Amino acid sequence: MNLKKMNKGLDFLRGKYGAKAGEITVRDGHCFVGSTPLLPGRMERKIVELKKMTENGTLEGVSTLRFASFAPKGADLEAMLAKELDLAAYLGASDVVRVMAVANGNAINVLAKLANDVNVSVEAGAGLPKGAAAYDRHEIIAKRGVACDQTVDTHTPHASIRVSNADGVEEFTDVDTELFGMTYEEVWNVRAAFALLQGRASAKVWKAAWAKAEKAAALAFAADRAKAARTIAVKCGLDTNEAIKTSEVR
Repeated sequence: MNLKKMNKGLDFLRGKYGAKAGEITVRDGHCFVGSTPLLPGRMERKIVELKKMTENGTLEGVSTLRFASFAPKGADLEAMLAKELDLAAYLGASDVVRVMAVANGNAINVLAKLANDVNVSVEAGAGLPKGAAAYDRHEIIAKRGVACDQTVDTHTPHASIRVSNADGVEEFTDVDTELFGMTYEEVWNVRAAFALLQGRASAKVWKAAWAKAEKAAALAFAADRAKAARTIAVKCGLDTNEAIKTSEVR
């Protein structure tokens, strides 16, 4: 990630729409604003649309979440799993309370249960060739309706622009009309930071949500080592899975 480019994009949004001062930093591969971990997955447009479907009646009676995430060798598999489990709690509108997993080298398969009885399966791997593009897929199965953030029967996202030249074919996918030239990961970290600085996202909520996700991911690996499921006690209090307020049209 190009931190200088990301903060330049954040300053542009702050100057255009208004938001309190702040900058993005990176620690252990994860982006922060101050001491608050960013949750860029919740800001991705495809996740925003899935969240809407679970709340506006398009999907009725969500029963199962089926997720997959793959990255090149060297990626932090536990952090990848934490992100997916956070999205499961977010889209399922309930905390993870039980995990079972089978890991093998740089891959892990996880079965989880949410407090509202929604079933979750996550397939994650960090074994793609170096330099390959990471990709993921999120499917929601309900009593009435099914939704997915990728084209039916494919895992790989489509590029909006393809350019053929002497070096082969280059692909470009600009996903944000105001943050051109950034990678997919950079765009959503900037949008997450902007939502936090505008007050549309809560630092308190995101800290608590990421702590829950990291705990659930760690327990998944512990479940693999013990060959037994691990449970997580649900504590009453802060709802960490409410939808984030939408921003200005972009």
